[in-house]
Amino acid sequence: MLDSQKMTPEERELLLQKLTEANAQKLAAESELDAARKKLSEYEEKAQKAEKASRMKSLFLANMSHEIRTPLNAIEGFARIMAETDSPEDRMKYMEIIESNNSRLLALINEILDLSRVEAGEISLKKSMVDLNEMCHSLQLIFKFRCPEPLQLIWNRPNMNVVLNTDANRVTQVFSNLISNALKHTVKGSITYGYRLINDGQEVEFFVTDTGSGIAEEDQKHIFETYMSRDAEQQNGYGLGLALCKIIVEKLDGTIDVTSKLGEGSTFRFILPFQGTIGGMAKNSHVTTNSRTIRVSTKTNMAKAPLILIAEDEDSNYELVRIVLAKRYRLLRAVNGIEAVTYCEEEHPDLILMDIRMPDMNGLDATRIIKEVNPDIPVIALSAYAFDENIREAKAAGCDEFMAKPFKVEDLLDTVRKYIKE
Repeated sequence: MLDSQKMTPEERELLLQKLTEANAQKLAAESELDAARKKLSEYEEKAQKAEKASRMKSLFLANMSHEIRTPLNAIEGFARIMAETDSPEDRMKYMEIIESNNSRLLALINEILDLSRVEAGEISLKKSMVDLNEMCHSLQLIFKFRCPEPLQLIWNRPNMNVVLNTDANRVTQVFSNLISNALKHTVKGSITYGYRLINDGQEVEFFVTDTGSGIAEEDQKHIFETYMSRDAEQQNGYGLGLALCKIIVEKLDGTIDVTSKLGEGSTFRFILPFQGTIGGMAKNSHVTTNSRTIRVSTKTNMAKAPLILIAEDEDSNYELVRIVLAKRYRLLRAVNGIEAVTYCEEEHPDLILMDIRMPDMNGLDATRIIKEVNPDIPVIALSAYAFDENIREAKAAGCDEFMAKPFKVEDLLDTVRKYIKE
């Protein structure tokens, strides 16, 4: 060490200057290190967001395939068997199912097209005078076949008719998305929708209230972000509808929000400025459909007919399979994987038609359990998830065949006959 008592004043001054420079260099290095750490943290955050966005887009594509194939399956199947029945009531029922699924498919296609416009920052509006009661009544017709029996769809109709100057298609799209979202998360109770004038008639508030599972508080702030919905991660939707709702509402100079509690349900509201009149307007519409006939021979001794277990949670898809097969086979329905496993153990069916995506337990897990106990029971997977990966997963789970929705009625009959020898 240097002896400070033997140092000259010049040497002491030079040493202090070097210490000062060393401290300054140390502080600069620490500052650069902090900046580098901050940059690294930002890059890691961006990488995580990019990875999540990529994963969400992959889920979006898989779920979009399912969403398209599900209504297509009902449209194609019922269109081909509509002429089979002589009952006017049944024909009208099939017509309404086709129209309902057609509306569902059309709305979905519109959302797909909107996606590209939204990401490009473009969305067009075409305003006209719209009777809101007529719009709400149309929504009732669209969704009445999609509500399961224990669930009520309630239109809270106001005493007066309101005619609003807005984009009818866009407002209907937002309303449809919100009701569809409520249906995904509500299995009992009710879904109530409607509108009311607020703020002394300066604004009109639209609402959809459900008694479903509710939304966690930490998820509510992200629920309107594209691809970020938990529905996409859980394959319970495609994580796009609510984001489109927000963009459309804001383009209409409005606002949208949600209030919710876990286990108690949710209320979505969107508010638009009121430009219109209190009154009404009527519009006539005419729908035409074409159908082809399919003939199915009837089995006379149904008591000895083979038993087919149909695991399907979607009512319209089950109804289609039931109509095709009921004249030749005895049928038993399970609405989820747990019921499928239970019925298989109790009833010993000759064949199982297994949907893949079902509540409580999916079709793949149910198939694995069934095949462990009864490896000889044929299992045919019927799924709107039809990518190569989905087919491989179904075969790995033990499914003997894989049929993608929408399927042809003849193909279903041929596949069933392949495994059931009469």
